[in-house]
Amino acid sequence: MRKLFKVLWRTFLGVVAFFAIYFIFTFLLMVIPANRNFTPAVDGVEINIISNGIHTDICFAIEDANLDWNKILDFGKFQTPQHDMKYLSIGWGDKGFYFDTPTWAELSAETALKAAFVPTPTAIHISVLKKTPQVGERTRKTTVTKEQLLKMEKYIQNHLQLKNEKAILIDCCRYDGYDDNFYEAKGSYHLIRTCNVWANQVLKEGGIRTATWAPFDKCILYHFENNK
Repeated sequence: MRKLFKVLWRTFLGVVAFFAIYFIFTFLLMVIPANRNFTPAVDGVEINIISNGIHTDICFAIEDANLDWNKILDFGKFQTPQHDMKYLSIGWGDKGFYFDTPTWAELSAETALKAAFVPTPTAIHISVLKKTPQVGERTRKTTVTKEQLLKMEKYIQNHLQLKNEKAILIDCCRYDGYDDNFYEAKGSYHLIRTCNVWANQVLKEGGIRTATWAPFDKCILYHFENNK
């Protein structure tokens, strides 16, 4: 019994130490910026960073896009008529988190532990917006050149699984109040590469000032406080 207690105690201390180190590194790599010399483009296009409290999306106007997203996604798979589509809001993440956890209230211990410690399959979540996102507590914006946006688009495209040059639709699990679809994605989700790490990398690919590493949405939003 004493040996069992020691094993359990050491395991507990190991878990506490692991998460302490994890959050220390999260803070340090949040405040240390990537692309520290970035300045918003004067005559560029607008990029929005949108969080729902868990997942962070990268959002841009369809008319500003360099790629033909209608060919990649087939806009007919959305409910909004194509002439009313103004923006695409795009995120990447663990399928279990996306399908079962639209908000923190739905998060189960099983989903959290599996996503954190077991590399899991991923999906890309794309919403269509009719109106310009309004800057607020969970929405930020900046301005980039068309060339910077192209780099971001290509990074996103490269994480979509394609068949005959079209994204593979996962025909399920849409969110209430959204016009959205899920698509099969490349890559695995785990504690080091979360949905927000991916979104942060999209920003880094575009040369935008953001966190060096961002496992949580607030790590990204921190660098856009002046854009409220």
